[in-house]
Amino acid sequence: MAPSSGRPTRILLVDDHPAVSQRIGELLTGALPDAEVVSVVSGEEGLSLAWTQPFDLVLLDLRLPGRSGIEILRELRAIKPLLPVIIVSSLPESPYATLARRAGAIDFVTKSALVQELGRAVKSALGVSAMA
Repeated sequence: MAPSSGRPTRILLVDDHPAVSQRIGELLTGALPDAEVVSVVSGEEGLSLAWTQPFDLVLLDLRLPGRSGIEILRELRAIKPLLPVIIVSSLPESPYATLARRAGAIDFVTKSALVQELGRAVKSALGVSAMA
């Protein structure tokens, strides 16, 4: 849900590829100009920030160094059960989307469909109207 406190929408982006993170950040700030995107390269960093800082949404890569995005998602669910998480992955949607949703993700966006789907998924997760 979008913040009602007057603060910017805070989105945590967990992806180990800097070029992908930069592109996702550009897409997010284009769709949500008031958004603050915080990028980290590991699941552990993401968990640490989610534990200590307020976020409205997490975008989480499925394949991360050390631990899978599914493992990180399960831990996020344990510490922040209401925090919406969208999985963003280069892996094909089937069967990974089902696995991600069972672990608690609210949506799954493939990196190949990023431009078309990310704005819709993020706005849906935050409870704001879909992009025109």
